[in-house]
Amino acid sequence: MIPAPEVRLGVLLTTNRHGQQSDAEVFARALAIAERAEESGIDDLWVTEHHFSEASISSSALTLAAFLLGRTRRIRVGTAVTLLPLHSPVHVAEQAALLDQLSGGRFHLGVGRGMPLIDYEVIGGGGKYWHGGMGEDLELVLRAWQGEVSGRSELYSFPPVTTLPRPRERSGPPVHVAGGSAATISMAAERGLPLLLFFDKDAEAKAEMIALHRKHAVAAGHPASGYDHAFALFAHVTDDGDEAERLMRDRARHLVESAQLARFMTGAPRKPGSAAQRAAAIDSVAEGLLDTQPVGGVETCVDRIVHHILTSGAGRVLCQIESVGTAPGALRNLERLTTEVFPTVRERVSRAWPERDGRGSS
Repeated sequence: MIPAPEVRLGVLLTTNRHGQQSDAEVFARALAIAERAEESGIDDLWVTEHHFSEASISSSALTLAAFLLGRTRRIRVGTAVTLLPLHSPVHVAEQAALLDQLSGGRFHLGVGRGMPLIDYEVIGGGGKYWHGGMGEDLELVLRAWQGEVSGRSELYSFPPVTTLPRPRERSGPPVHVAGGSAATISMAAERGLPLLLFFDKDAEAKAEMIALHRKHAVAAGHPASGYDHAFALFAHVTDDGDEAERLMRDRARHLVESAQLARFMTGAPRKPGSAAQRAAAIDSVAEGLLDTQPVGGVETCVDRIVHHILTSGAGRVLCQIESVGTAPGALRNLERLTTEVFPTVRERVSRAWPERDGRGSS
C-alpha cells in the first residue's frame, strides 16, 4: 500500500478585484484573511503572481509572501506560483533562500510558467523563455542552493557564482511545480519534486497526473511515494443553492474572460472567441465548477474535499475562499470552513485511508 500523505488545509489568496474595489481594499482583504488564518490554525497561506491585469493585482508572489511571513509567526507561506521563466532563476534562488532563513523554514516556493502573455516581453527575456526556459530555470534554482552555479546555454550564460544566503537545508526550501502537461509532470518527477494542480482538473484527472508523476519518478530513480502533492479548489460554505450557483458563475466568468481577454505575447497562437462563444464557455466552466468544487452546504464541502484527497492521493489543499468578494464575507466563510468543514475532512480522511489500496496516490 502506498503511504497516505499528511493532510494540510490552507488558503489561496488570489488578490482578485471584485467590482470597483480599489487596490487598497483588495490588499486589506488579503491581509485580514491572512491574520485570521494564522489565528484559526490554518496550515498554509499561498499567494499568486499576475501582471498587467485589472482583475488580479499581486505583481510579485515573492514580495507578498515576504510581507505575510513578516506579519505571521506560525503559518507556512508559499507562492502559487512564482512565474519562474519570467525572472532570473539565480535571483529567485537567492530570494527564496532569504525567506527560508528569515522565516525559520516557513516558506514554500511554488513555480510555474503561466500563460504566454505580454509579461514575457515587458519583464522577461521574450518568448523563448516561456517556450523553453522552465526546465533550465528550475535546474539553476536547485543548483544555486547546493553550491556554485554557472550558466552555459543559449538562455543563460554567466560565470560561476555562489549565492548567499544559503538556505537552511542544502536542498533548499520545499518546491512545488505547477503541472498541466505531461512534459511538466515529467520535469518535476525527474527532479523528485511534487506537483501543484489547479481548478481545471477534477479529482480523477489529478489522480492520472499523479500516477504519471509516479511513473517518471521511479524511472528517474526516485521513490514512488512520499511526495507532498498539492491542489487548489474553490471552497465556500453556503446553505443557499442559488448563492453557490452565483458564486461559481462569477468565478467561471473571471476565469474565461481573464484567459480570453489577456494580452498575449507577440506570436503566441490565440483565437479570441466571439461573445456567444465566451458565454458558452462560461456556462461550461460554471457547470464543471458546480459539479466538482466544495461550494454549497457543509456536507457538500466535506464530501468534495475528501473525494479530491482520497481519489488523487494529494494531501495539501489550497482553498480559494474569496469568491464572495468582500472581506467580511470571506472571513465568515473562513470561519465556517475551519469550524464546520475542515475537522470533519481530517477525521474522514484519517478513517478512510487505511482501507485504500494505494491506487491514484503517490
